[in-house]
Amino acid sequence: MKTKKLATPLKIIKILKLMTEKPVSLKDIMESLEEDDNFVNRETISKYFATLRNAGCDIQKKQNKFYIKYPVLSLNNTEIDTLAGFQKITKNLASKKDYNEFLKFLDKLFSLTNTDEISRYKKILQNKEDKNLIDTDRFRDKIESLSDFIQEPIQKVKIIFEDKPYTIIPVKFHYFKKSICLFGYDCSNNVNKNFPINKIQSIKQIPSLAQSTDFALSTTFKLKGILKKTYCAKEGEIVSPYDDYLIVSNKYEDKETLFKRLLKYGTNCEILYPKSDREKFRTMIHSLIKTHST
Repeated sequence: MKTKKLATPLKIIKILKLMTEKPVSLKDIMESLEEDDNFVNRETISKYFATLRNAGCDIQKKQNKFYIKYPVLSLNNTEIDTLAGFQKITKNLASKKDYNEFLKFLDKLFSLTNTDEISRYKKILQNKEDKNLIDTDRFRDKIESLSDFIQEPIQKVKIIFEDKPYTIIPVKFHYFKKSICLFGYDCSNNVNKNFPINKIQSIKQIPSLAQSTDFALSTTFKLKGILKKTYCAKEGEIVSPYDDYLIVSNKYEDKETLFKRLLKYGTNCEILYPKSDREKFRTMIHSLIKTHST
């Protein structure tokens, strides 16, 4: 069975990859393409080189071998700032394994840039250090332990928080009011709650998986756009504001009535959980689309 031939853009990308790994001759390039049943001549490769040069790649030649002179990539300050933010979040909220994988990705990315951009990155990363944030290394064990429960199937965890016992369904980690928090569903009080890591005193898994009935009384949805500023909470709703959106928990309103109301908010509204409510809402939308399209 023959390998499917590569399209021209993919051939160019493969040549780019070869030249960023090590200096290669025209013969090396042709033989590499022939491995995919793609046969090209020197004239065609010269055209591919011209395409790469027009895209900003500085192709150099030394002893009849070609290579890309760095930088291949150029990152602006906004992109570097975003990467620095991701590194900080990953370091504080992810497991050691995930954080190390992220660092490998950064090393590979910056290997394609110049030293000036690496220096800018380190400076921005240093400026992002907030002295008011808690010392995350002190709570690494708690974060690692709780991370095991934030997965499918949904699990319950018993914690001692501010000297009080709670049975919760952990949802995610996030920053809230300059602290790393565990955001979870408080099964006893049927509400969503932020639990700052530094105030969680102990963690104990309950030997049973959570059922949808454990949190079906509360529908949690996300509002963004203009609703972030204009939304008026209904009776019994708990609203948690964030930078660009609101998280709302509604546990008293009839589901059918609630869903009809949420439909009016259009794409500015998203049901987060429970999963059963997401599915019901999706089915309702599909049914309406089918009805109005026939």
